[in-house]
Amino acid sequence: MSLREQMIQTAKQWIKAHNDRNAAGEAGITTLAAPDFVARSFPSSLQAPDRNREEYAAFQSWAFTMFDTYSTTEVDMVVDETQRKVVYYLNAKGTASAGEYKNEYIHKLTLTEDGKLVKEFDAFLDSQAMMTWMGKVQAAQGAKGEGK
Repeated sequence: MSLREQMIQTAKQWIKAHNDRNAAGEAGITTLAAPDFVARSFPSSLQAPDRNREEYAAFQSWAFTMFDTYSTTEVDMVVDETQRKVVYYLNAKGTASAGEYKNEYIHKLTLTEDGKLVKEFDAFLDSQAMMTWMGKVQAAQGAKGEGK
């Protein structure tokens, strides 16, 4: 397998680990993350902390508890073998007690020399869509609390 093919395979496995979170849980993410992995979320106005692989896997595990369903569709992928980077565009959709979720993401992976593990994960998302949806989640949780 060429380096380019390996990088694409790793990126697709990374996407699948997030879509199939119930199948492998946190291990689906951590097995693809290098020991020195770091995840960053953008834009910086979200004030999300950088996370190592265990923190990131735990965060994803928690975040997905808000969804009844969640999936992403890959729109495009760009591979830079020289820098060991893969950038891909995703459309996300999901359902939850707070209603329908839709968002768009641009993810950049920096991979290990062999292209088999993710060293850096930079996630860019539509922050307005995320903040609007999080407001709905908080309102739904408040309504549940009032109904007790």
